[in-house]
Amino acid sequence: MLRIEGGEATELTTTELSAEQLDENDLREWVVDNTAEILGEDLLVIGREVGVADLRDGVDILTIDRAGSIVVIELKRGSLRGSVDFQALKYVSYVSRWSYDDIKQQFEMFLQSRWGSDLHGEDASFAETLEEFCDDDYELNGTQRVFLVGNKVRERIGSVVLWLREQGIDTSIVQFSIFKDETDNLYLDSKTLVPTSDLEKFETGDTPSDKPWKIDGKRWHLEERTNEDTAALVQQLVNSLSEINGLDGPSWTQKIYIAFRVEGTNRILLRTRAHSVQVDIRDFSINDEDDLLESAANLIDDCERVGIDTAFQENRTRLQIKCVPDDELADADWIDFTKSLVFGE
Repeated sequence: MLRIEGGEATELTTTELSAEQLDENDLREWVVDNTAEILGEDLLVIGREVGVADLRDGVDILTIDRAGSIVVIELKRGSLRGSVDFQALKYVSYVSRWSYDDIKQQFEMFLQSRWGSDLHGEDASFAETLEEFCDDDYELNGTQRVFLVGNKVRERIGSVVLWLREQGIDTSIVQFSIFKDETDNLYLDSKTLVPTSDLEKFETGDTPSDKPWKIDGKRWHLEERTNEDTAALVQQLVNSLSEINGLDGPSWTQKIYIAFRVEGTNRILLRTRAHSVQVDIRDFSINDEDDLLESAANLIDDCERVGIDTAFQENRTRLQIKCVPDDELADADWIDFTKSLVFGE
């Protein structure tokens, strides 16, 4: 692997967590903070080292996906071997019987930890957090999933995961690698592995066919989620936002929105629908709410379709602007308006 800086390419050397005096706790922290980057999808973290009754160990990381499924994540800083597969299945069987109240209780316990309060805010509401994160048609704990994360994968684990997938149990292997440069800066790379039927090869596959938005997210949003007129509006908004320095995107790989990020965090979401696009802008500083609403309303000349929530998930701010194909959107106005917002303060 090479690190590119300007016109120079520097080779990175492979290393391991143990060689860098790092352990499973460090890996757990990285995954909790970066599920999308490491596991390939955004997950709502509701527990870290979750104790399981009558078992001596606990779930490394417990999460919920956008469909409402409970996702168990088991980590190994080295090889995925031994009983890690059986261990994960024990945990899945245990949480599969959890009710809404059980999951809510786990979430509220997690909020009492520094990890939970940092992620969600210590006074976060479970119902509001769930509704905001999950898809409109989610079913809480309707199914369960497993991620096995390790530095290497033993063939036996691949065999078990293949069989589980054939039985309809969504189980994924994520293999991570650690690299460092000449100044000892560390880099993490990860890929999702899907075992094939010959059990000796693994195919990189983080875009399952039952999730077409992960295979070709742009086509999904412009052809499946929207009609022809709304698709043109989406493309215009994407083009405008793409011109703003400091905004990273677009990311097309979510089911119901297109994301733009600031410093690795989603700040602007374009929620696509057949006849409209909702622009969802989050976590920005606000001095005068009335001025902000007026400026936003001027973008589409319709105040009734602009709203601001200054207590969204406690202390977070959210501005929502609903756009329809009939709106005349000036690219320069959108760029100037977005530049006027200060994110993350």
